[in-house]
Amino acid sequence: MIKIVVVTLTLLLFLAAGMAGAWQPETCKDCHLEKYNIWNASAHAESLKAAGGSVVDIERCTECHVESSIKKAWGRDDVEATIEPITCEVCHNPPDAGYDAHLDTPSAHIPEVTLSAEMCGNCHKDSHHPIIEEWDEYGTESFDMDSMASHSEPTNVAEPFILNRDNSCVSCKSTDGAIPSLEDESIYGLNLNDVPQPEDVEEWRVTCVACHEPHSAEYHIEGALLCGNCHNGMGATADGMTTEIHHPNWEMYNDSIYRTGNHPETGCSDCHMASREYNDTTHQPAVTGHTFDYEPELLFSSESSSECYDCHDEEFAEVIETKQGLIAERIEEVKTVQNNASVALENLNGTASYEKNLENYNNAVFYMHFVEEDGSLGIHNMEKANEYLDKSDKLFNSVTESEEPVEQPGFEAIVAVFGLMFMFWITKRRD
Repeated sequence: MIKIVVVTLTLLLFLAAGMAGAWQPETCKDCHLEKYNIWNASAHAESLKAAGGSVVDIERCTECHVESSIKKAWGRDDVEATIEPITCEVCHNPPDAGYDAHLDTPSAHIPEVTLSAEMCGNCHKDSHHPIIEEWDEYGTESFDMDSMASHSEPTNVAEPFILNRDNSCVSCKSTDGAIPSLEDESIYGLNLNDVPQPEDVEEWRVTCVACHEPHSAEYHIEGALLCGNCHNGMGATADGMTTEIHHPNWEMYNDSIYRTGNHPETGCSDCHMASREYNDTTHQPAVTGHTFDYEPELLFSSESSSECYDCHDEEFAEVIETKQGLIAERIEEVKTVQNNASVALENLNGTASYEKNLENYNNAVFYMHFVEEDGSLGIHNMEKANEYLDKSDKLFNSVTESEEPVEQPGFEAIVAVFGLMFMFWITKRRD
């Protein structure tokens, strides 16, 4: 009898231990080993150790650093009185039947997988790390869809025509598409076989997990390549026909001083994500750079988390602005030359030199648009910006200066002249 009781108690303890550990990351590890290993080396797995471990004792910190407090703060029902870091179940809500049902029949009861920024924004917010507030420009009253752009802007609202196109646009215009697209790290590789069609997209914004692998919280791929996978002009070149090019940021940046010159390790985020830490003394809010705007005043400030201030002080922002102003002036000057070339090209229509001049004109437009559409006014690559504007100016002028060829009399004109001469001869003979 005693033996039966001991065995029964042992079994109950085993089951209890199994139930207690059923929702732990180690349980998920049995099937999701790769994801577990990535998570286990991440900051989320180490959340209890942040700030020297003091976060466990400060209530406002536990709401984002301790699993049970996170769930309680989010209004979750599955709260256990445990001290755990940010684990799988924080981001993966349980299926309706609970996590145990997923363990029994995984495919029938799948925990929630969300691509929304709001999931991350539950913690990554407020004055210490205002990531969600900076990212969500679309949600502010001042956002103007006609003149502004933001990763938080839903593509199906801003550019509804994409809904009727193929999945090539989905690769960069949605989070559903960005994640599989980035599995092909090459700049122009869209990985379309794995990218969903527009009708299957759920998250039309570019949210946190489009750029960050959620289990590691690190970039999917190296920083500049990450941005360049979408911010590129698909390698378009001046071919005599192409005049339009969209966001050729990668092509402008790739052979610049930021890749091959004085700043070979400077990537997109170094300039477009200027940041500063929260000030414990003045309580000045942190800046994380998730608007992705170029903020020169902060970038070249001593408060910035970047290293720019080591060589460039605040006055360097004025130098940048001056250089950009010169490129802006050059673009307007080239547009004036374009107007003259347009008139000249029209006058050449129908002549033998029209096709060649049309090619020159189209190439001139391409080079001008390349600089204009890059949007940095030369800062991504000042040398190339000036080179392309020089080419554009030269080609437009070649069209303007092209003389309309003097038409030689054709066969009909020669016949007419001889006809008149013959009639004149006949008339003279009669006289």
